[in-house]
Amino acid sequence: MYEKGKTIAVLGSGFNHIYPEENVDLVKEIIKSGGAIISEHHPNTEVNLSNFPIRNRIIAGIASSTVVVEAKARSGSSVTARHCSIQGKKVYCVPGRIGDKTGRGTNNLIKKGAHILTDVNEILSDLGEKIQIKEGIRTRKIKHKSNVRDKEVRNTTKQYRNSPKENKEQTQCEKERENNKKKNKKVKKEYMEIYNLLKKSPTNINEIARTLNITIAELNMELTMMEIDGVIEMLPGNIIKIKEN
Repeated sequence: MYEKGKTIAVLGSGFNHIYPEENVDLVKEIIKSGGAIISEHHPNTEVNLSNFPIRNRIIAGIASSTVVVEAKARSGSSVTARHCSIQGKKVYCVPGRIGDKTGRGTNNLIKKGAHILTDVNEILSDLGEKIQIKEGIRTRKIKHKSNVRDKEVRNTTKQYRNSPKENKEQTQCEKERENNKKKNKKVKKEYMEIYNLLKKSPTNINEIARTLNITIAELNMELTMMEIDGVIEMLPGNIIKIKEN
C-alpha cells in the first residue's frame, strides 16, 4: 500500500549537474508529482563529493525527525543524525545485528541516546498521527532473528579457545595495532584549530564557536568533515570530543 506523499530531495551540487546522471528522470518525476528539489549551490556548481555530507544538515533541518535504518560506523546517515540531534529533533534507529557493518552506525547512535525503533507506530504516535490499522494490513515489528543454534555456538567456542600463551600474544598484537593507529592518525591542516581545542577537553559546540569566533553554520561544516574522517565524535548534550581509536 502506498500513501500519496511528496518527496523532497536535497542536492549536493547545482541543478544543472544532477548526480548520478541516471537520476535526472527521477528528479523530473519528483517535481511532476508535487515534490521539490533543493540546492544551496549555484545551478552550475559541479559535483563535489565533499558537498554531500555538508548538505545533510539541510535534510535534518526540513525533517520532523530522522530514522536511520542502516549505517556504517562512518556514514552520511550518522552525520544527518548528528545534525538532527543538534537541532533538538528526535533520532530513531533500527538496531542492527552485532557484527554487521551496516549495523554499527545505528548501534552507536543508540548508545549515544537515539531512540530504538521496533515499530513504525512509535513514530506516528510521536508525530501526533492517528494510528489506524485497516483490515488485512498489519504493522510488522522489526526483528532480527538469530540463525545460530546453541550447538553451533558451543562448537565455535570450543574450536577457537586459545591457550594462555596465544592469548598473551594476541593481546600484545592488539596493543601494537592500537598504538600504530594513534601514531598514524592524521588531522588535516584546516581542522587543526578545532582539534587542538578539543585536545584539552571535550567541549560544547556553542563554546567551540565562541572560542574560535566562527558561526555555528561554519563550524558544523567543519565538524561534519572531521566526523566523516573519524577524528571526532558527538556526545549527548552537543559535546564534541576527539574520537579514540
